[in-house]
Amino acid sequence: MKWASLGWILLGIILAVAIWRGFPPFQIRSNQFPGILSSSITPDPQHVKIEIFKAERKLILYQNEKPVGIFKIALGFSPIGDKEREGDGKTPEGDYAICYVNDKTPYLYFYGLNYPQGKDIKRGFKQGRISQRQYQELIDNNKNNGIPLWNTALGGEVGIHGGGNLWDWTKGCIALSDTDILILKKYLMIGTPVHIFP
Repeated sequence: MKWASLGWILLGIILAVAIWRGFPPFQIRSNQFPGILSSSITPDPQHVKIEIFKAERKLILYQNEKPVGIFKIALGFSPIGDKEREGDGKTPEGDYAICYVNDKTPYLYFYGLNYPQGKDIKRGFKQGRISQRQYQELIDNNKNNGIPLWNTALGGEVGIHGGGNLWDWTKGCIALSDTDILILKKYLMIGTPVHIFP
């Protein structure tokens, strides 16, 4: 009897995790978040951009300037406002690009954004959050389109990844269901522009 109860508990936990992360067949689609808009679309990463609307928890995927997918997202645990510092739980706002890809992550895939960027760096320096040396390193790195310093008081390692989109739970990243990050994987590459609106 004990083993049967333990089995049901374990099964319940597995199902809860599957639903949270959005594994098929637990992928929820709606008119508002339909996913890819047509099954006949052939991914062309060279001509892709992303727009993220924080207030609507929506990611729109564009290819050749036309929307080809609309996905539900989760944000940082304190999503209102622009990211200013490490640990504030905010998702940054502005123009970024994918600068790093990690396929060895618990979130299936991680597409790192080049946060902090110009406005973030200048604001952080003005507020005294980063040193002159860090300011210069961040500015130089931006000019070379490299991975920014992610270990300053401004925070870093902000990206787009899987892991679940039922509520705002990240430290500042944009999270999708695992199913959706596997779809986006076909479209994204280093250099893909990402604009994040409030």
